[in-house]
Amino acid sequence: METDRIEREKAFHDVRFENEDPRRSIKKYYSVVQSTKAIYRQHIISLCEGKQLLELGCGPSGSTQLWHRNGAKVTGIDISPEGIKKAKATAESKNLDIEYFAMNAEQTEFEDNSFDLVVGMGIIHHLDLHTCYKELARILKPSGAAFFMEPLGHNPLVNLFRLLTPKMRTEDEHPLLIKDIDLAYEYFNEVSPEFYQLTSLAAFPFRSTSAFEPVAGRLEKFDQFLF
Repeated sequence: METDRIEREKAFHDVRFENEDPRRSIKKYYSVVQSTKAIYRQHIISLCEGKQLLELGCGPSGSTQLWHRNGAKVTGIDISPEGIKKAKATAESKNLDIEYFAMNAEQTEFEDNSFDLVVGMGIIHHLDLHTCYKELARILKPSGAAFFMEPLGHNPLVNLFRLLTPKMRTEDEHPLLIKDIDLAYEYFNEVSPEFYQLTSLAAFPFRSTSAFEPVAGRLEKFDQFLF
């Protein structure tokens, strides 16, 4: 049932944000995607000044403070009340004018055409995409845009890693497939996917050495040639 799925997500992330993050041990694996995160963030920074921006799945802070520093009028939502409680406390301690709400991204409480930008990192692969895309189309202004950085489900090595580490994620996660990207065309006038990190995942064993950046850089260029 949909209610069960949403409650499982809420419970997992409440534990994650309130206690020791069960995913802390896999942060080292994210070293290979730092360059892609930088591209994602820089693109949003280039567009967000003066814009009404909503971040989905913001957690205790997400990137909301970054968007705020770059001139956006920021709202953050998360399924986890614990994450939102911490986000509010941090914003208040820094006197930041950012709004936070514990809210389901599939069924928000915002009015139609509320936001110029909706963004998120590693969030929509937790959601029912039909419902999520429909809601995004509703709350975005006619000239608005959404930007997400998400895992794909086509790499067998990554899928094996996920299979071997089930406690590090919720049972309802579903890394996106090409059909999930194609589905977006039913809800949006323009869809522009960009792909990163295929062979460059092989740079991971070098993450703690001086060879990491040159190896990762070359593999990322090779990835772009392949894509």
